[in-house]
Amino acid sequence: MTNNKQLKPPKWADELLTWICASELIEETQGDLHEAFHRRCREMSRHWARWLFVADVLRSMSFRKFGSSFQLPRNSNSMLKNYAILTFRNLFRQKVFSLINILGLSIGMASFFLIMEYVRFEWSYDRYFDNHDRIYRVCLKSQNPTGNDLNAANHPGTGPALKAEYPEVEDYARMLPQSFRMGNIVALSYVNDKDQEKIFYEEHIYVVDPSFLNVLSFPVKFGNPSNALSDPSSIVMTESTAEKYFGTENPVGKILTVDGDRQFTVTAVLKDIPANSHVKFDILVSFWMIENLPGTFNEEGHWKWAEFYTYVRLSKNVNVKNFEAKLSGFYERHNGELLKKMNNREWVVLQPLTDIHLRSPGMSNEREVHGSERTVYFLMIIAVLIIVIAWSNYINLSTSQSLKRAKEIGLRKVVGAVKRQLITQFLFESATVNLLALIFSFLLTAVSYPYFSQMTGKDMGTSFFEAGLINESAFWWSVAAVFFVGSFIAGSYPAFVLSSFRIVNALKGSLFGSQSGVPLRKVLVTFQFVISVALIAATILSFRQVEFMRSHELGFAKDQLMVIKPPRVIDSTFWTRQRTFKQEIKEDPHVRNITSTSEIPGALVANRNSIRKYSQGTEANKTVYMYFVDKDFIPTFGMTILAGRNFSEKERLISPTTNANPILLNRKIIEALGYKNPEEAISQRVYFGLGADDWIGEIVGVVENFSQMSLKADYEQMIFFPAGFPAYFTVNLEMNNLQETISSIRQKYEVIFPGNPFDYFFLNDYFNRQYVADQQFGNILGLFTCLALIIAALGLYGLTIFIVSQRTKELALRMILGATMSSIIRLFSKDFVRLIIISNVIVLPAVYFLADRWLANFAFRINIGWTIFFIPLLVLMTISITTISIQTIKTGLGNPIKSLRSE
Repeated sequence: MTNNKQLKPPKWADELLTWICASELIEETQGDLHEAFHRRCREMSRHWARWLFVADVLRSMSFRKFGSSFQLPRNSNSMLKNYAILTFRNLFRQKVFSLINILGLSIGMASFFLIMEYVRFEWSYDRYFDNHDRIYRVCLKSQNPTGNDLNAANHPGTGPALKAEYPEVEDYARMLPQSFRMGNIVALSYVNDKDQEKIFYEEHIYVVDPSFLNVLSFPVKFGNPSNALSDPSSIVMTESTAEKYFGTENPVGKILTVDGDRQFTVTAVLKDIPANSHVKFDILVSFWMIENLPGTFNEEGHWKWAEFYTYVRLSKNVNVKNFEAKLSGFYERHNGELLKKMNNREWVVLQPLTDIHLRSPGMSNEREVHGSERTVYFLMIIAVLIIVIAWSNYINLSTSQSLKRAKEIGLRKVVGAVKRQLITQFLFESATVNLLALIFSFLLTAVSYPYFSQMTGKDMGTSFFEAGLINESAFWWSVAAVFFVGSFIAGSYPAFVLSSFRIVNALKGSLFGSQSGVPLRKVLVTFQFVISVALIAATILSFRQVEFMRSHELGFAKDQLMVIKPPRVIDSTFWTRQRTFKQEIKEDPHVRNITSTSEIPGALVANRNSIRKYSQGTEANKTVYMYFVDKDFIPTFGMTILAGRNFSEKERLISPTTNANPILLNRKIIEALGYKNPEEAISQRVYFGLGADDWIGEIVGVVENFSQMSLKADYEQMIFFPAGFPAYFTVNLEMNNLQETISSIRQKYEVIFPGNPFDYFFLNDYFNRQYVADQQFGNILGLFTCLALIIAALGLYGLTIFIVSQRTKELALRMILGATMSSIIRLFSKDFVRLIIISNVIVLPAVYFLADRWLANFAFRINIGWTIFFIPLLVLMTISITTISIQTIKTGLGNPIKSLRSE
C-alpha cells in the first residue's frame, strides 16, 4: 500500500499557493495545508483529499495576503525599469525567436480582427432602420399533401387585413417585384431641356405601398418620404440611379417615361441602399399604379397570389410569440373555402427584420442571396482557433528557450530574487511581446483591409479605421481581452516553469536534456496540426463543391449562349419586327439559333401557378414554374425532348376551358403527377392555373430536367407555354469571331428596334453569379487556412531551430561516424511525423462527419473522396519535413569539430 506520506497534493495548487501567499506567511500556511492534506488521505480517499486541498488554497486567498503578494516595493519605478531593460535585452539577444513570436501573434491578431469585422458586418444587416426591433416580415407557412413550404412572400390581402383586424399592428408595407406587372426588364427614359434623350434598361424595380418608406426608413437625399409614393404616377429612385439620368441636380419633379408610353414624376431620391440591407432595389413605384390598371386582381385574388413581400411594424411592448399564436386561424377566416378545396393549411410566421439576412435557410421565393448564420459562427471559431495557434507558438517557443536561460535564473535567485519577481519578469516579457504584436497587427489589418473587403464581396469600406467595428466599444473590449488573455495565458506557463528551476541544477547546467515542458509542447503542436488538418480539409471541400457546381452539366448549353435584353419601346409593328430580327440573326454563319422566352435559367421565375390531372377527383394541385417560349427554345438551349414533340410555329394559348391548349412539361412534374414514364403522359390532359381561371392543357411533349437555379436546389417543376411577349432574346453562338458577331447583331438590333439600347450578357456569367457568395466564402476560408499554416510553420521553424541547437553535438558525431544527411533528417523528423499522423487520426473522422452534413444541404453534391484524407497529411508533412531539412542541412554543413569543441 502506498504510504500516505509519499502522497503529494496537486502541484499546480501548491504552486498557486506559493505565488499568491505573502513570503512571511508561506512557510506556516503551506505546512498547515500539507498536514491537513496527509490527515485527509488517511481518513478518506486521495481524490477527496486533493479536492479539499484546492479548496483550502482558494480560501487562503484573502485580500490581505493577495495584496501583500503583489505589493510593489518603494522603488517600483526602478523595478519596472529593470524589467523593461531585461525584457528588451532578451528580445534583442534572441532575435529570431522574438521575430517569430511577434510575427506569429500579429498575424493571429490581424486575422482575428478581420474576421470580427466581417462577422460584425453580417450581424449589422437592417439594424440601421428606425424601430428595426419592431419590424417583422410576414412569411407564409403552408402544408399540403405534397409537402411543406415556408414562403418569404405572402398574399396581397395579408397586410391590409392584419392592420384592420389587430391593434398590435401599427402599419404595414408590401413589395411586389416589377416582373409581375412591368416585365422582367423595363426601359426608362428621360428627355432633358435640350431635347436629348437618355434611356436605360432597369431590372431592380419594386411596386410598393405608399407607406413603404414610413415602415422601412431608408435615408432620403431629396424629397419627402412620408408622401413620396402617395400619387399613382410617383416614382422614387436611388442616388446612383438618379445620377444616370439627371447628373447631380435635384431631380424631384422631373418626368420619366416607362417603356415609351407611361409617364412618372420623380418625387424623392434615396441615398444609395446600404450594403447591409437585405432589400436591394434601384426604383420604387407606387402600388396605387397597378391597382388602377384594368384586370389587376379582384378581392378573391387577394388570397390566391402569394407573391407580395409584406412587412409590419408592431406597437411597442407587443409580445410577438403571443401575437403569432393569436394569428393561428387568420387564413382560415379569410381563405378557408379555397384552402379546404385544395386540401391545404396555412399559417402566419413573423420573421424579425434583423433575422432575414442570416436566418432564412430553405425559405422559398427569396429574391436576394442571403448569408448564413452557420457560416458566421464557423468563421468566429476559425478566428479564435487562429489566435490560439499563435498563443500556442509563444508557449512552445518560450518553454523551449527555458534551458538557455537556466543559468540566468539560477544567478538571479542567488542574488536574492524571489519566485514572485521571476514570474512578474516573465509575465512582463509576455505582455511586451503581445503589445508589440498588437501594434503590428493593427498595421497589418489596416494594409490588408481593402483587399479583404474586396475578397468578401461586401461593401465594408476601404479603411479599417473607418469601419464600423472600430467605432464600437465592444471592439476595444475584445482588443483588451486579446491582449490581457494572450499576455497571461501565453506567458503564465513559461513563467511558472522558468521560475521553478532549482538554483543548484540551474547553475550546474544539469537542465540540459530536461524534459520540462516537453509533454505540453507535444500537446500544443498536435493541437496546431489538428486545426490545420481541419482547415485544409474544409478548404478543399469548399473549393471542390463550388467548382463542381460551376462545371456540372445543367441540362442546357450555357457556355455559348448570349442573352439580349429585348426592346421595351415598341409599337403595333413589334411582332413583325421581332420575326424579322430573328430571321436576320439566323442568317449569320456564326449563329446557330435564336429564341425568345419569358425567362432564362439563373433567374428567379416570378410566375408560379398550379397544375393537376384532368379528372373529377380531389387531387391536390402541384406548384409549377411557368415559361413562355417559342419553337426555337429547345434547340437553342440544347435541351432534350424525352417524349412527344416540340411546339410548332403557329401554336398559341387558345382559351381557358373550351379547348385544350398545347403545353410542354418537364420530367420533374410528370413524376409528381404520377405518370410512370414520359411516354405515358403524352396526349394526357391537365388543369393548369393561369390568372383567375383554370385552363385545360394537353401534354404534347416532355422535356428533360434542367437546373433553373443553382445546384444547391433540386430541379423545379416546370410548365412551358407557346409564344408570349419576350423578356429575353437568347442567341446560340459560335465562339470564334465573337466580337465581329456581336457587332453585327448590334447593328441589326439598332436598325430593327430604333430607340432601344442594345444590351446583352452571357448566360454562363449570369448563371454563375449564384455561386459568387460560395466562392467568396471559399476564398476567405482559404486565406485564413493559409494564415493558420503560416503561423504554425513559424512555430515549427522556431522549435526546429531549438531542437537542432540542442542536438548539435549529436549531429556532429553522427556526421563524423558516416551518417548521411537524409538519415539525420529522418531521425529529427520522426517525432513531428508521428504527431501529424496522430492529428489526422484524431480529426479526420470528425471532418468526414461534418462534411457529409454540410454537403447534405446541396441537391447536387460531390463525393467526399480520398482527397480530404490525403492532401492535409501531405501538406503538413511537406511543411514539417521542409522546415526541419532546411535547419538540419544548415547546421550539418558547419564544421563538426567546432561543434564538438563548443560547450
